[in-house]
Amino acid sequence: MTETIPLTPQTGKPDSSDGPGARLPLRLVDLILIVALAVGALMAFRLLISPREVTTATVVALLIGQNAVLLAIVWLVAMVYRGATLRQLGFIPASASWYRRVVPIAIFLQIVVILTNVLISLWMGKPFENPQIPLIMPDPSDWGAMAGMFVATVIVAPVVEELTLRSVLYGWLRKHSAPIVAAGISAAAFAALHGSLVLLPGTFLVGLTLAWTYERSGSILPGMLVHGCFNAISTLLVFGVAIAQPA
Repeated sequence: MTETIPLTPQTGKPDSSDGPGARLPLRLVDLILIVALAVGALMAFRLLISPREVTTATVVALLIGQNAVLLAIVWLVAMVYRGATLRQLGFIPASASWYRRVVPIAIFLQIVVILTNVLISLWMGKPFENPQIPLIMPDPSDWGAMAGMFVATVIVAPVVEELTLRSVLYGWLRKHSAPIVAAGISAAAFAALHGSLVLLPGTFLVGLTLAWTYERSGSILPGMLVHGCFNAISTLLVFGVAIAQPA
């Protein structure tokens, strides 16, 4: 069954009737259910690995496992229970110009985040330390671990996080509020998801940019590519540092 898109805007709030999420059939209770199930799954994963030695393989398994569970939750609640279509979730082609902007936007975000971290370092009066780097930095001789980490951070995480935080959360918020409000709340959730106070400013700015990309392009695909490219640059920089370190 195909979805019919009306040629004229539907009645409703003037600032959200034609934006992302305008026809998303989700309710507030669905968002609460998704969040509750996701938090429960995350805590279960943390408890599962807490007594074990944390290796690169463990981190890769945790990242892929968490995202697989989150993807299943969104699929069950949004698509199976509420009947949302891929089109309603933003999986539609964007104009070619947006795909040409992916790499420049990702590089711009890297520069913004680096400058933000420098300012935080100056304000704190000590070198900036990213708590995520020790987790994703593999043994440089373990190419399998490096490949697994690259797939987890560059492909799996961006797809699932954009589906959850932009397609679902931003889409629902955009349906009921102005774009700036929806972008701010979804960016704050994106920053909180990364679980570190020192990373909040940088990840919040990244979240705002990804929400803007979804809003302006009308498709979730450019945001997924920007997110993946941003993570690819970050991950490759970490790998470069790991390889350059003396044995």
